Formats: sequence, C-alpha cells, structure tokens
Amino acid sequence: MKTKALRAWAVVCLSALTATVAYRASADDASANATAAKPDKTYTGTIVSIDPKEHLLDVRGFPFSSKKFNLGDTCAYTIVGQDTGAIGDLRPGQKVMVGYQNVHGVLVADRVTQQPMRDEGMVKAIDPTTQMLTLHLGVMDKKFQLPADCEVTLRGDRAGTVADIQPGNHVLITYEVPNGKPTARQIAQTSETFTGDLTAIDLDQKTMKAKAMFATKKFNVGDDCAVVINGKPGGKLTDLRPGESLMFSYDNVNGVNVVNRIAPANRSGSAVAENK
Repeated sequence: MKTKALRAWAVVCLSALTATVAYRASADDASANATAAKPDKTYTGTIVSIDPKEHLLDVRGFPFSSKKFNLGDTCAYTIVGQDTGAIGDLRPGQKVMVGYQNVHGVLVADRVTQQPMRDEGMVKAIDPTTQMLTLHLGVMDKKFQLPADCEVTLRGDRAGTVADIQPGNHVLITYEVPNGKPTARQIAQTSETFTGDLTAIDLDQKTMKAKAMFATKKFNVGDDCAVVINGKPGGKLTDLRPGESLMFSYDNVNGVNVVNRIAPANRSGSAVAENK
C-alpha cells in the first residue's frame, strides 16, 4: 500500500513539474512573439552621419530632435532611382524615414526609406565658377550646389550635362542637403523645344506663331515665360521681332502649346550660346 501511495505521489509531482515547465516555456514563447510582433515606430529626418562598418545611423529630425539607430542585419534599404539599395547608398544630407523598434532604449532599424526632396521652377542663373544654380520658385529664389556627378536628363529622356541647362529652362531638381546646403543630385528638363522663325505675335492675346521648314506652330505665352535677351532671362515680348530665329520651350497641354521660355537660335536651329 505504501509503495502504491509513493508511486501515485511521484506521478502527481512529476505532472505538476511538467506543467510548470510547460507553462514557463509557453510564457517565454509568448513574450518572444510579442517582442517580435511589436509594431515598428517611424522617424523622419535628414542623415547627419552613417557608419557602415559599425552599422550606425544618426538622423536629425524637425525641428531640432535627433536619433541614433543601430542598423539591423536584415535592414531593408529603399533608395530613390534604384531597384535595390544597400547601406553603402546612404550618405549625409539624404532625407529618410526609418522604421525601427525601441528595445529597452536601444533603437534597432529594420528599414530605411529615402524620401526625395524636389523643387520645380525656372532656372534664373548658373554660375560656372562657383558651380551654383539659382532656381526661381514663383515668389522666391533658391540656390543649389552643382556637384560634378549631378545627373542631367533632357527632354525625351536624353542624357545631358549641366552645360545643357540654360537660364530660362524649366526644370525639376531632386536634391539633398549635406551640411544644410541644398545640393542638386538630378536635374530634369520639363519642356519640349521648337526652333523656327517668328512669323506673328499678338501682344494683347499673348500668342505667337513660328515656322520651321514645313512646320508651323502656334504658342500661348505663359505668365512666367522667360524671354532671353543677351543671355539673360529678363526680356519682354516687345523685344521680339517677326523674322527672328527663336527657340521655344513649351508644354503641350491637351493640344495647346504653352511656351515658358523663348531664346535666340542660330541658323542651324540650335540655341545660341548664352552667358551664364
């Protein structure tokens, strides 16, 4: 009887111990799953510094906050203009959104997405000495540094150089701000061009016609149209004369040609070189 009682008691104790271990394991798994399933926080700002070797990222937000992140081994990177990204594509001055988890005060990033900064307007001036471009943005001007590796895309997706960009051009600039200085990374022309002789101009209606070989085009002049005279976009429509050979930069909006830049052209149809 005693032996049976002892065996029964042992079975009860073993069952209790097994249940306790199972409970603790289940609790640990639940805690681990809860940590793994914890939703990301996000933080947006400009990269101050990046250390690829140590996998560290310092980002300054708005207005004066900043956060330091540890970049996880499986951190995903999304970079503007690239199908795939890597830690080596990050650099100071880029605007990014960081997805991260706060684990006991340690910020661990699992994704970094570059957010493009863009401005569109009229090129007011280009200084080849200082490599600076001034963009007119409606009511204000903004200056951009022009690095040697700045990509230029001309109308029709043609590759170009900074030398192809002229005062009066309408462009879209994608930029970054290393050390707080706007720096152009990509410049894209946003208008088509037509070169021909001016045949008619209506100052009241702000329309004009031009002919090249067998083609004739009618243009409606936009309010912010740049008329380039002597290399500077400060001219007026009254400065133009029928018979002049001109290059028109324009946008075709549902069949209406809206011109935004008019500049002298030479007889071969290419633009006359303009003073920067």
